[in-house]
Amino acid sequence: MATTGLISPAEINYIREGFAVGIRADGRALRQYREYLLGLDVISHSSGSARCRIGFGTDVLVGVKVEVSNIEPGEVPNRGKVVCNVECSPSTTQNWDSRAADELNNELTQFLHRCLNDYDGIDLEKLCIIPNQSCWILYVDALVLDFGGNLYDTLLMAVRAALFNTRIPKVHIEETGDDGEKEFDVIDDPEEAEPVPGWADVPLAVTLNWANQTYFVDASEMEEHCTDAKLTVTVNKNGHICAIQKSGLGAIPQKVYPEMLTVRIRQEWGVPLALWP
Repeated sequence: MATTGLISPAEINYIREGFAVGIRADGRALRQYREYLLGLDVISHSSGSARCRIGFGTDVLVGVKVEVSNIEPGEVPNRGKVVCNVECSPSTTQNWDSRAADELNNELTQFLHRCLNDYDGIDLEKLCIIPNQSCWILYVDALVLDFGGNLYDTLLMAVRAALFNTRIPKVHIEETGDDGEKEFDVIDDPEEAEPVPGWADVPLAVTLNWANQTYFVDASEMEEHCTDAKLTVTVNKNGHICAIQKSGLGAIPQKVYPEMLTVRIRQEWGVPLALWP
């Protein structure tokens, strides 16, 4: 992810040789995650928020804002909306050119959009208030404060926690005439606000890094320079694989795919049960 000038060819070779015998520079096992810190309700004046920092590396802050939106002609008449945006802070991309930083922001935003809109996660139909008229729109904004490897996994953990923390105001709907027109009032009472429908079905990610004929999880920043290829696997609470995204120029032997895809999110991450019901 960062510039390769941060690590020498000799260091790359040393780290790769360690992978072959199950040794990592920080003493972890190949399938072992770093400890992570997860904070909820960390942004005031938001509908929900969370912050996830893995080890002393990647740090992601997520805020969710819930607003009423009109359902425009041509849009699905009975669904709400989720709008995503991911940006890396300038300090994380200071060694990159502006084009590379923009490409990463776009790549992360598209990844998050797919996870929240395409994999039967958030129940968009329950975000509809009045069909063909009004719905809830969720603005999910993520800021990468620091980078130390394994960005995709950390991003989804922070987003899922922020959605867990988000509350949507309750509405009162009533008909206003004989023609069936309806109006609604937003009940401004935090005690009656409701969770995001389907937040628990939003997947988490495990990125499997392939290097020197073996694979490992939770690559540090230096380790990411030593990998041949990566598989980012998103898995829901039922253990179903939602999507697989490969990156990197190297090839992964077909025979190891079945083992790599036997992903256990709860065991790999050690996710708190409240966030993984």
